[in-house]
Amino acid sequence: MESVVPPQRYKKPLTKKLYPYFFIMPFAILVFIFFVLPAVATIVMSFTDLNASMKPKFIGLTNFTRIFNDYNLPLILWNTAIFAILSLLISLLFALIISIATQYFLKGKVSAVIYRVLWLIPSIIPAVVYVTFWKYVFDPTEEGFLNNIMHQLGIVSDPVSWFTKGAMAIVILATIVSTISGGMILLSAAINSIPEDLYKAARVDGASEKSVIFKIILPTLKWPLMYITISELIGFVSSYFFIMLLTNGGPMRDTTTLSLYAFQQAFNLKYYGYGAAVSLIVVFISFILTLFFLRLFDFNQMIKPSRIED
Repeated sequence: MESVVPPQRYKKPLTKKLYPYFFIMPFAILVFIFFVLPAVATIVMSFTDLNASMKPKFIGLTNFTRIFNDYNLPLILWNTAIFAILSLLISLLFALIISIATQYFLKGKVSAVIYRVLWLIPSIIPAVVYVTFWKYVFDPTEEGFLNNIMHQLGIVSDPVSWFTKGAMAIVILATIVSTISGGMILLSAAINSIPEDLYKAARVDGASEKSVIFKIILPTLKWPLMYITISELIGFVSSYFFIMLLTNGGPMRDTTTLSLYAFQQAFNLKYYGYGAAVSLIVVFISFILTLFFLRLFDFNQMIKPSRIED
């Protein structure tokens, strides 16, 4: 009786197994050098008293204890919360309204394309030029755009010091105008992916425009809304460059956020260790917010395979 010889399994050559690692090796090295090493250095620095003398000494949790005893902390946390929450809510709402208006009600019309392109302009202008524009609009002298207009109309007789009376409102307004386009593009692409047959079927069944928006469009936007919410919120919490150019955190720290405070401590006052500790608090807050919104959007349910695939 002949013995059955089991088929030999094909063994992939070692060189072929290593190919994928050769391709990702350069990028892995870059990530390690420019992301992992700075992150580790920041963590290590936060436990030292590194300053302008550049002679670090390990001080344990002293920097973190100092943060919670910092008399500026309540105001800075409040500024960060107001800036991040209002910027997120208003920019997300406007992005959603513009996307639905141009991609559903005005779909295919030239006016919709022109309108979306106009909203893209603030995001492609260099930050320095963009900030100069807002400083000109709210210039506290008579030559300022808004003061000049209001004086011409007889609304005010003396120029208004806008940055003294409403610096945070100006920062939020300028931030919203420059960030709406990002969310608008993602939401417009998601709305554009909805098959026309769904709209036609809904109209045949007598669905109103309100029903189409709330029962067809908005459920489709759950993924992009989650991405925009998390990415923009983390961006707002960790952003400082735009605020630094516009108000430098003033007046009297009225627009100083936690990230800007970390930058000022590290690079203006040369308290590198303390600045690193404050920046770690920013990372911790961003991490907690990410977990919260993943839970709020029910991320685990979203990544489950659909019943059709079962």
